Amino acid sequence: MIIPPFRALLLTAAAVVAAPSVSAELLTADDPRIQAFENGLVDREDRGNPQARRWSIEERLAFHRVPGIGVAIIENSTVVWAKGYGLKQAGTNERVDADTVFSAGSVSKMINAALVLRMVAGGSLDLDTNVNQYLERWDVPDNGYTRDAPVTLRSLLAHTSGFSQHGFADFQPGEPLPSALQTLNGRSPAKHGPVHLMFTPGTRMDYSGGGITVSQVLIEDVSGMPYTEAARHFVFDPVGMNRSTFLNPLPAQHGNIAMAHDDNGDATARPRGWEAMPEMAASGLWVSARDLGAFVVTLMDSYHGTSQFLPRPLAQDMMSREPQSWHGLGPRINGSGKTLVFHHGGANNSYRARIEGHLETGQGIVLLTNGARGGWVYGEVRKAVEESFGWAITAEEGYTEPSF
Repeated sequence: MIIPPFRALLLTAAAVVAAPSVSAELLTADDPRIQAFENGLVDREDRGNPQARRWSIEERLAFHRVPGIGVAIIENSTVVWAKGYGLKQAGTNERVDADTVFSAGSVSKMINAALVLRMVAGGSLDLDTNVNQYLERWDVPDNGYTRDAPVTLRSLLAHTSGFSQHGFADFQPGEPLPSALQTLNGRSPAKHGPVHLMFTPGTRMDYSGGGITVSQVLIEDVSGMPYTEAARHFVFDPVGMNRSTFLNPLPAQHGNIAMAHDDNGDATARPRGWEAMPEMAASGLWVSARDLGAFVVTLMDSYHGTSQFLPRPLAQDMMSREPQSWHGLGPRINGSGKTLVFHHGGANNSYRARIEGHLETGQGIVLLTNGARGGWVYGEVRKAVEESFGWAITAEEGYTEPSF
């Protein structure tokens, strides 16, 4: 293993980053754009019809049987609107707000990518080094697939590493949770077989939560921190994401939690009210719309060199498609020029999430829902925002559905 002699210096310096400017007050509720998006949702089947009925967000939540949604809208690389709509739990009067936390599914992989790149920027990791030089508790086996091309952090983040295990099952209240090593080795209480290589790294893309879990173990081995603490140190605290955590199961005392709901909009994962996702880097993020908006802004500012969070060349590397992949170093990348967009979706059992950042125009959006049918709602909300704010990137153009 490579042991950085300056780990203490790295860990001290990592937190010294100014948080982005974030305000939910830059636009007011009577702004015509806000009024238009809150009351301008159109059924997907009616898009393009000038006579289509326009619905409010609350009406579409009820129609799709999704209790609540958190939304953050970004203009000019600033969060100009952050608000919750609907309920934290169906049948109650507890409203979602901008600080309500939701499970974000595979949007977790974006936080993980930023964490890795922060450590790269600090000199403790290299994107193109064989990961076995960093791993202490688990090794990528040497076999025919790795003879000519080792697994690297670059290939893990771009989903070209060759690892198996697209996604992971959620865990219900009361079920024992696997450790990261049990997850990689496919040992009980993990709900799948061992994570293994399927092809030569770098030769093609296959979306892999298993590969992201390899990076989780690597981060812990090199930083000397539990993953939850490494994420707070390298990402959450520098960005100002005070409501965010990878703790699973999420403790009830965290408070202001969007409860889980099934396809019918009924509360599930009882009695606690939400599932656990122990594969933290791949799918375990709990986050609010306000926090996630700040994160998207920070990545865009790093890309343009106006934030110290990531060096500009590294941020631009992050936002460039890797060979053989739809992804950069973490995000999925679409478009070019004014339509250049990074995005990622998330889907756990009872939650659907989406982030999107327009790198050349400084626009973006965060969408977090607490129902299994949440993708239907957030697609309509996203289209309404696009129309109300006059975005160049349309739902049909740069906004392609992500791989989860």
